[in-house]
Amino acid sequence: MVENLVDYSQIIQDCFWDYNVDEKDIANILHSDDLRTKQKLFSKIIYNSTDKARTLHRLFDKETLAKLFSTFTSSYNQKYIDKHVLILKNILLGEKNHIESLAWKKR
Repeated sequence: MVENLVDYSQIIQDCFWDYNVDEKDIANILHSDDLRTKQKLFSKIIYNSTDKARTLHRLFDKETLAKLFSTFTSSYNQKYIDKHVLILKNILLGEKNHIESLAWKKR
């Protein structure tokens, strides 16, 4: 986790515009042992962040990311979100998930 390089104000602007959340609240979530609250933050980032990969990489270590990805289920816009989750898993966890819509095609 490279938390000191994270712009909390950008996370608040992107993900918590409809909540009364400040930088201290996000820091408390990150330092807690409560996976459920981390999952809520993770979900907000997946659905709303303008820079998902960088934000997740800087907030969570690889082990925590693996847990968060394994427990995440998209609740709306599933096809779009699921594709992005596979992309993020490839980037952040080094997985090799095949994404048909992004595959090279022979002509």
